Amino acid sequence: MRMIASVVMSAFASMCAGSANAADLPLKALPPPPPVFSWTGFYAGVNVGGSIGVNSNTQSTTFSSTALGVNGLLTGSTGSLALPGWVAGGQIGLNWQVSPLIVLGVEADWQWMSEKGSTTDSTPPADLSFFGAGASGFGYSLATQQKLTDIATARARGGVLIHDSLWYLTGGLAWGTVQSSYAFSGSANPVIFPGALQPGPFLASSGDFTTRDKMGWTIGTGVETRLGGGWSVKAEYLYVDLGTVTDILPIRINPVFGAAFINGGQANAASSSHVTDNIIRVGLNYKFFN
Repeated sequence: MRMIASVVMSAFASMCAGSANAADLPLKALPPPPPVFSWTGFYAGVNVGGSIGVNSNTQSTTFSSTALGVNGLLTGSTGSLALPGWVAGGQIGLNWQVSPLIVLGVEADWQWMSEKGSTTDSTPPADLSFFGAGASGFGYSLATQQKLTDIATARARGGVLIHDSLWYLTGGLAWGTVQSSYAFSGSANPVIFPGALQPGPFLASSGDFTTRDKMGWTIGTGVETRLGGGWSVKAEYLYVDLGTVTDILPIRINPVFGAAFINGGQANAASSSHVTDNIIRVGLNYKFFN
């Protein structure tokens, strides 16, 4: 029994000595936790997409003179002018992550655009039966083309974080450049109005108009997803309203029709468009100072 007790005591002493030696060893440091990503910071990026403007358009063409008073050449017409096209540009912005779930910010962008649309307003062509009916002896046509060449916006932005994606609403001011061109032409039956009387009392006229820095507003929505590092990708929709653009095209009067047309005579084509746009685009951003 004494031998067994001695063996047990010796084993217990060895275990205690081993534990003490292990306690004297230095502890290995745990790896630091991965840094928590923050959306706060300045960013810049590029974007590309498509757009379509749907502009309500009202136009009319009138003539007035001292002898003949006021006459409508083309009655006022109202319709929609569709302007499809492509967009490409860049954006800069600043985000503040105010809580684990909420991000607020501001963003400014500029877009090159290729939007273009056209429409034509015409009277019936002049022919003998048309004259015989006692109506106007002439036909008229006004062709309209409109372009939206660029848009810039300055917007507030705010949204909610879901995992690595920011779902946001945005809105603010918008500026744009609208270009319009018009071509007026007249016609008369050559049997009744030969030679110098062609093409009737009003000569072909055209004009180009550019409205720069037309100011309006924009509102939209989008989602931006973090890719890694400072990179993120976004998809966005913007509705833009640039207000109303009005153009007046002077129309030349044929002098061979005499004093009744010349004295106090004035002819104009007037066009008024409410310019709106719908932009769908994707973009790539890089946030600096991660």
